[in-house]
Amino acid sequence: MWGITTKRQKNPMTTEEFNQSNYEHLYERMKLISYMLIFTYPCFFIVDFVFFKNLDNPVFKMVLSAVHITGLLISLIFIMIYRSHKVSKSVVVNGFILLYLLIGAVSSINSQLFTGNIYAYIIILLAIGAIFPIRPRYLFFHYALVHIGFLVGLFFIKLDHFSYLSMLINSTGTAAISFTIALAFYSFRKNDFLNKQKLNRSEESFRRLFNVNPNPLILAKMGTDEIVLMNKQAIDYYQLNSNGIEPFDIHFLFRNSEERQEILKRLEAERSIKNYLLEQKISQKWSLLNFELVDYMDDTCMLIDATDITDLKKKEAELLEHASIDMLTGVRNRRSGIELLRELLSAGSHATEFILCYIDINNLKIVNDCFGHSTGDDLIKTSCETINLHLGKKEVLFRLGGDEFVVIFFNKQLADVEQVWNQIHLSFKDINDSKQKPYQISASHGYYHYKLETPITLEEMLELADQDMYKNKVHYKNQQAELVRN
Repeated sequence: MWGITTKRQKNPMTTEEFNQSNYEHLYERMKLISYMLIFTYPCFFIVDFVFFKNLDNPVFKMVLSAVHITGLLISLIFIMIYRSHKVSKSVVVNGFILLYLLIGAVSSINSQLFTGNIYAYIIILLAIGAIFPIRPRYLFFHYALVHIGFLVGLFFIKLDHFSYLSMLINSTGTAAISFTIALAFYSFRKNDFLNKQKLNRSEESFRRLFNVNPNPLILAKMGTDEIVLMNKQAIDYYQLNSNGIEPFDIHFLFRNSEERQEILKRLEAERSIKNYLLEQKISQKWSLLNFELVDYMDDTCMLIDATDITDLKKKEAELLEHASIDMLTGVRNRRSGIELLRELLSAGSHATEFILCYIDINNLKIVNDCFGHSTGDDLIKTSCETINLHLGKKEVLFRLGGDEFVVIFFNKQLADVEQVWNQIHLSFKDINDSKQKPYQISASHGYYHYKLETPITLEEMLELADQDMYKNKVHYKNQQAELVRN
């Protein structure tokens, strides 16, 4: 009940708003009509005082001149009061319409006495219906009042029965047609006004919802990428100037123009894109974007909703790091290293040469048995740290398992890698000579040089490097045995 009552209360208010707007529009239109009549009245006076100078019907001349002068005075009076804020525009418009109808009726009755036609009244009727579509009940009152007077005037002219009946039918039919035209224009303008009011209210509601939405929102034109709306959350999120958006388009959202074109192309085809992951180049944040095509103010626009997932990406990176890093040594673990090798072998035309160095720490079992596993872990960690000190930024070290490690060397020849290993061996010797540790550090190593388009699997490559390492380990054991004998 309350909803129905509220709705009924809104309609009269909206109708009154339209009528006020309509009268303001017609008031401006009446100004143009008045200027037009003022500029054309000299022609009427030429007709009155030159062409009809020798006319033998003084009554017709007098009435015609009076009609023309009255029309001129009405137009001049309107121009004089046009800018006055004290007058009621609805009263002025209705009054002038009534006066114009009376002028047309009087002119036609006067013409009937001389020429036998009622063209002036018919023209005025049609002009009023087309140019001044006021409220139907007011216009009906004006038409009825003037038309009855017009018919009475024709009756007193004492026309023959058939002539009077013909003029009655023609003038009444014209009045009905004119009223229908006015009603059609009035209804069209009213519906257009009400639709615009609804659209404005919808736009206001949309703007309110847009601005109070907790997520960053952007509304941009589809064709030009021009930003139409941007809420405060988006301005803050993208670190933009609150006084304006520079640049005033959505290019700042994307990393490059190709990515933007891809999004726009997908959006045109699918009309909606959900959960598009994007790293923002301005704010250096990760966003989960949703794109929707919407109609706004007669334009096709894209609504962009952003959700900040920077913290989630950081957590993901941390988890990935924990999943990829060996907890004891801090270098890559077996899973991460093997994945890298698989990528290198499957790179195709983007493949690159590299040297795989297979490393095995010597005497780990002896250290574990003599000093305990914690000391054995220290041996692994110290060996790894020492090796890592001599590697460049491009080289990759990962723990294959236990006391076995792999180093991947890029853009180096075997002689260069052997030189690096000699430096590692010298560092091992310095640690051993300083007697900082209760054990001796050493490691055996072997190589495999991968060249482009070599038909080999990952397992075969590791096996060949392991075999080469084993030769080095045998040599190391022989040296140790020789020292013992001596």
